[in-house]
Amino acid sequence: MSKPFDATLKELISSYPEDWLTQLGVPVTDPPEVLSADLSTVTASADTLLKVGDLVVHIDVESGPDDFLARRMLLYNVLAHHHTGLPVRSIVVLLRSKAVGSGPISGVEYAPAPGSSELRFRFETVRAWELPAEDLLKAGVGFLPLAVLGKPPPGKSREQALRGVVEQIAARAEREAKPDAGKLLTASYILSAMHVAPEVARGIFNKVIAMQESGTYQLILEEGAVKHMRELILRQGSTKFGTPTEKQKNKLATIEDLDRLDRIVMKVLSAKDWDALLKVQ
Repeated sequence: MSKPFDATLKELISSYPEDWLTQLGVPVTDPPEVLSADLSTVTASADTLLKVGDLVVHIDVESGPDDFLARRMLLYNVLAHHHTGLPVRSIVVLLRSKAVGSGPISGVEYAPAPGSSELRFRFETVRAWELPAEDLLKAGVGFLPLAVLGKPPPGKSREQALRGVVEQIAARAEREAKPDAGKLLTASYILSAMHVAPEVARGIFNKVIAMQESGTYQLILEEGAVKHMRELILRQGSTKFGTPTEKQKNKLATIEDLDRLDRIVMKVLSAKDWDALLKVQ
């Protein structure tokens, strides 16, 4: 099942590839080209593949632990090289500390027997929560939403620092990427919910958007928040109760009340099945 933030981050990377490449330390020698990530040879799909000159960059974004991450990165690297015929640079962006699993997060290497063929593969890892938020706020606008995940200033918690970070994101988005400002704020809101309770994050974003005096931004944020909460419920509910029926999916799809969706999320652990969960008012 796709992760709740997948589509949001893929869209950001695809819309602003140069911002992401620059922030991840990849020299942009030519205009970046977004490649198809469908590596269907073995029904694998990488997060995002970007072609820069004679180099392909594979960017994989993770919010939860994956003990097989290193092997999966190796698989995608080999398939992308086979698909394009070009060298592939693999970069994993870990969004929070919970994304660090028990498996290796730097590479894969093995030799079947001494003196026989051997394999050594390395990939780069970026830990977003360890990067100072103030540095991320200086990144290109396409990378700007990740500032809500960055390390807050000394003496402040992420919750305490969030409003100031969001105000700076909103100001830069309005100034430098106005047509995409709503999308950038929605992405920032979805990511902020990794560290701050959804209702707290929503209150902060609503206050900042009110300062922008834009009903359009408010509508985009509400729509993005509703979609994110539904995806989160589907992911968590499927883990506990199994795949919902079409009727249950349709019922969830009709819920527009964000406060109710928040309450449903809180009840996932205690509900006995999908039907009980969807009765939460």
